[in-house]
Amino acid sequence: MLAPIELAQHLLTFLDTATRPLLGASSAWVAIALLTVLVRVALLPLAIAQARAARTQAELQPEIAALRKRHAKRPERLQAAILDLYRERGVGMLAGSGCLPVLLQLAQLPVLWVVYRVVRASAFTGALFGVPLGTTLLAAPPPVLLALVGVLVVGATLSAWRAGRAARRLGPARGGRDGDTQPGARQAAALTRVLPFAVIPLAAWLPLAVVVYLASGNLFTVLQQVITRAH
Repeated sequence: MLAPIELAQHLLTFLDTATRPLLGASSAWVAIALLTVLVRVALLPLAIAQARAARTQAELQPEIAALRKRHAKRPERLQAAILDLYRERGVGMLAGSGCLPVLLQLAQLPVLWVVYRVVRASAFTGALFGVPLGTTLLAAPPPVLLALVGVLVVGATLSAWRAGRAARRLGPARGGRDGDTQPGARQAAALTRVLPFAVIPLAAWLPLAVVVYLASGNLFTVLQQVITRAH
């Protein structure tokens, strides 16, 4: 059985070889972008499950408001009642806690490490508009640097906007208290908004190969929003 780094290297090499006749020197970064799509498609069922859970939670807000009034002076009973309500309506504990979006982002970290190791320690080479993929973003020519940073910023803004909308939909009803909706939901939403922006300054010292992976993932986020809305 192939180790993850070897598997990623073989997959990148295959995608590079398959696209080289059509794309020439651009096949290397396109291969990384295709790897990004494959990873995100694999995680798409979890994203759809989270979107469905968020819609169900929004529909349950009137019932949750009634539970708040009933258990206004008993927060422990309120938490248990809300969790029982989620269980009855098929909202999973993970989705109900609001932690699933964070886990979706953290699940990509091992793949980022693999891409970094493959480019740094293997024979997989390539270039992005003539700039070697092993070059750090900070050392890239201004046009490449600005284009990639622009994609990262747009993707981070979209992710933060989406997380903010979800937090507002699931926020406490008028007169409620923060934290009454579900355990850790607000903290998870805040972390989901911050993580995409936190990557941007770190990207300056990452190889272009990893930045291409991040930028492609941000662009896929737009498509993912369309898909999750349709489901």
